[in-house]
Amino acid sequence: MKKIIIIVVIFNLISKVLAFFRELSLAYFFGASSLTDAYLVAFSIPTIIFGIVGMGILNGYIPIYNQIKETSGDSIAKKFTINFSNIMLVICFFIFIFCFLFSDYLVKLFSYGFDKKTLELASFFTKISLLTIFPITLVSIFSGYLQSNNKFFSAAFIGIPTNLLYIIGTYISYKNNDFIMLVLFSCFALFFQFIFLCPFIFKTGYRHNFKVNIHDKNLHQLLILSIPIILGTSLEQINILIDRIIASSLKPGTITILNYSGKLNGAILSLAVMTILNILYPKFSSLVSQNNIDILKEKIRYTINMIFIFAFPIMFGIIILSKEISIFIFGRGNLDRDLVITIAKCLSCYSLCFVALCLRDLSTKIFYSFKNSRTPVINSSIGIILNIILNIILSKYLGVSGIALATSISTIFISILLFYNLKKYDIYLEKSNLIVLYKVIIASLFMSIIVYISKRYLNSLGRLNIIIYIAISVISYITVIYILKIEEIKDLFKLFFKYLKLK
Repeated sequence: MKKIIIIVVIFNLISKVLAFFRELSLAYFFGASSLTDAYLVAFSIPTIIFGIVGMGILNGYIPIYNQIKETSGDSIAKKFTINFSNIMLVICFFIFIFCFLFSDYLVKLFSYGFDKKTLELASFFTKISLLTIFPITLVSIFSGYLQSNNKFFSAAFIGIPTNLLYIIGTYISYKNNDFIMLVLFSCFALFFQFIFLCPFIFKTGYRHNFKVNIHDKNLHQLLILSIPIILGTSLEQINILIDRIIASSLKPGTITILNYSGKLNGAILSLAVMTILNILYPKFSSLVSQNNIDILKEKIRYTINMIFIFAFPIMFGIIILSKEISIFIFGRGNLDRDLVITIAKCLSCYSLCFVALCLRDLSTKIFYSFKNSRTPVINSSIGIILNIILNIILSKYLGVSGIALATSISTIFISILLFYNLKKYDIYLEKSNLIVLYKVIIASLFMSIIVYISKRYLNSLGRLNIIIYIAISVISYITVIYILKIEEIKDLFKLFFKYLKLK
């Protein structure tokens, strides 16, 4: 499992680097304007709506698939997957027709602050982007299928060619002065994700047909489990929509600024910890199905420590280097310096909930493993109410940065609440977790002080200073946590050097 995590993290690293270039290319060639706002809103409609459904499918499908595989065998589990994917495609078709006919109203719902010209443009882009609901749904289903069959590499690698297509599409669109080409390339990139997965799916022995059985009892069980998950996830995504709706009432380009800072923070988050959680979730589900609760608790204890070890220094690092990171990534092309500084402020605000996001995702996956989707829904409902209130208040005083800060505060609150509710499964922070937390905070503070001092004396390389600061951060942090004798770090070092010897 540890080797899988390392290889998948490497794939994810490459993918996230390309994702940085993807956002950088959009910022470089098109900046932040009403045109980019319209593009982002148009693609947020299918990606957020079906991202919600896809997350519900993924988190609901994996425990059901594992249960079927344990009790009825691999063949029955594959038949269930075929039936489920066919039914989802039929549902997608009807949703596509409905959303296509009422795209104008959808755009107004997502961005009431747009002027008439931007609304019309966003509506036109939306009609095209709605085609992506089909590949988004299929990728969600078959990513879960591959993960459940211990095929992690293909799902991890998928972001690399996809992001390359986005970057190429952005460049070609700019050179031809045709923004619609970017919209079409964006659609093709999402279709390519599923095309890329197909050989790996067929390699498992999967063979598709178009038979539909709506009376499948396993399907009913999945729907019962997925609907609350979708509701819970939708409430989380509604937070994003609320951010964008309020941002649309501010000056043009604000949605794009939020997008750049949010995507940058999310990319770092995904690279650092979320990959590990996505790999471990099928294992959590399998352990619950087998009633191996003691082993499950040990896995959770280890995961919490890994979150602390990786997430805390990154959170401190982003806060202290937000300006340098934003200038390095976005400080060129059609984005002026004031916009870049605004992105840096938003990035700092978003990063405040970095650790909380990881713990929230872990807690949610644990609840789903126990087939409890009700608790995350209730907690998310409370969080969204808090986010709405804070968004309205803080945006008045802090502008776009207030929107990001409101999201972080509500996320931290939800995370604490979720983790507290895990006590019903006798899961809580153990003494070993608290010891690691204490050591990690000390190391992160030491790292921050070293970087702060370095910023005062090492500033001769301009934008490239960020590379020096990151190197100093990594060296100082690793040195301290190694001195403080954190066992998980020693295990990672041993595994790393063992891997080098094998090479």
